[in-house]
Amino acid sequence: MPISRRSLAAFLFTPIVFCAAPALALDTDWPTRPIRLVLGYPPGGAADSSARDLAPLLEKTLGQPVVVDYKPGAGGAIGADAVAKAPADGYTIGLVDGGPLTISPHLRHVPYDPLKSFTPIGGVSRAPLVLLVHPSVQANNVAELINLAKRNPQGLSYSSSGPGTIHHLAGELFRSTTQAPMVHVPYKGAGPALNDLMAGQIPVSFATLAPAIPLVASGKVRAIAVTSIARSSAFPDVPSLAEQGVKGYDAIGWFGLLGPAGLPPTIVAKLNAALGKALADARVRERLRSLGSDPMPGSPADLSALISADYAKWGKVIRDGHIRVE
Repeated sequence: MPISRRSLAAFLFTPIVFCAAPALALDTDWPTRPIRLVLGYPPGGAADSSARDLAPLLEKTLGQPVVVDYKPGAGGAIGADAVAKAPADGYTIGLVDGGPLTISPHLRHVPYDPLKSFTPIGGVSRAPLVLLVHPSVQANNVAELINLAKRNPQGLSYSSSGPGTIHHLAGELFRSTTQAPMVHVPYKGAGPALNDLMAGQIPVSFATLAPAIPLVASGKVRAIAVTSIARSSAFPDVPSLAEQGVKGYDAIGWFGLLGPAGLPPTIVAKLNAALGKALADARVRERLRSLGSDPMPGSPADLSALISADYAKWGKVIRDGHIRVE
């Protein structure tokens, strides 16, 4: 007896329904086993501290162990690549900063697409840099620093923790925005850059907040401005560059939680809710602030917009400044 079109359609549709059911159950029941939290930096730093603070709080909400998996190297790009190449099942997520997503792709080949290889889950923290000067520099604010640079035939030298870092790009953004003659002097790390600033070997530096806090407090260096639009809780009395007339200037470092592309929305929602709860914890907030960071809770869309905006901004700074790295 020939099969009718209606019977054939029902026959073909039935396996699709039964095949889809296990995947739906997987999303609903998730998580049912430990979760790997990839970190692209080695143990011992600020990134590691944030990961270890978040992991137990995520565990408490999600009901499964969250294990930090260190994948250091290439400025965080090795860790980001490990997240991008993981199965999109929610059992591999990454604590990723802006460097491997918004800066490195403009300077060197990376084995992932920074805008397409990830699923944003939510922001974790944000930290501006601080514009520092040696106490001998005759400038107490941004306007005076710009004028000083313009009066100097060679301009003013500024140090950074290395070529292509956020510290370098913050200086380039300052130079291009204000037209102040600034000469970049790269160092092999933040420590040497700050040491030479304290010694008076270099007059200006764009620095990470955490190591700068005790130096400013002791009077070894002077803080002129922070590089975010708003002031930082670490330096509440130090105005931002934007407040001091450099309109729209914003250069921050940040960390966010991401998964591989294609992460199911139900899993993203659970992870975002767990992250928001963790960032509301008073101890986590205080810990972040002790590191010079502020909590940055928000939606996946907020993090996606930040990645896209910083990718475009730093790409322009790198192209216009003809910045290269070896």
